[in-house]
Amino acid sequence: MKIKLIILLMLSSFLIALAIYFVKPIDNEKHEVDNVEELEKYKTFTYLITEIKGTEYYGQSIDGKTKIYFDSEKMKHPIQDHIKINDKIIAYVEQENHVGGLVKVEKLKR
Repeated sequence: MKIKLIILLMLSSFLIALAIYFVKPIDNEKHEVDNVEELEKYKTFTYLITEIKGTEYYGQSIDGKTKIYFDSEKMKHPIQDHIKINDKIIAYVEQENHVGGLVKVEKLKR
């Protein structure tokens, strides 16, 4: 009888561990979707970083028609990636205010 009880407890523990393992990633994916929906409120532009002076970044659009300047210390969302010269970035700007409405900058993965 003790052996059956021990086996039952071990199998129950295993099933609970599996349930926790499979349920937890679903919560993380849901959080990422909410974050993506939040960023969809903004327009995005792609730039190539051409110069860095301390916390100030300068860049040019891929087609060469527009330029960008931003200070990483004055961003609404802090920059998560280490950005270097010749890195491509995505700039998120407010729909109505493209010039002063820079919200977030992300480095494009190569």
